[in-house]
Amino acid sequence: MINDLATEATTVHTRFPFAVVAFIVACPEPAVGNYQRRSMIGTLERLTGREGIDDPPHLAEANSLVLWNPANGRIDNQNPAPNSPLRIEKFSQFVEKAYVNRYKGLPPHV
Repeated sequence: MINDLATEATTVHTRFPFAVVAFIVACPEPAVGNYQRRSMIGTLERLTGREGIDDPPHLAEANSLVLWNPANGRIDNQNPAPNSPLRIEKFSQFVEKAYVNRYKGLPPHV
């Protein structure tokens, strides 16, 4: 999965350097063990944070990891950690920041 995300980001950024690429990875919490969870968080954090068009193309401007409980629909509030860039509540902030930096607030068609 991780290689697919990096490859997709590279493909988009190579063809469209000003594109804002963002991924939301949502997994049912019971299906993700502790080792997998730590590994996914670490890898997704390393694939997050492309700020400028000269940054590596395999990075996404924003990524989020959502672990949810299928029994009650609740999102795990402990993982990723509150200071992680992968928190779903930070997702739109990162997308907006990248968009404004690239397009200075203009719609893409202007």
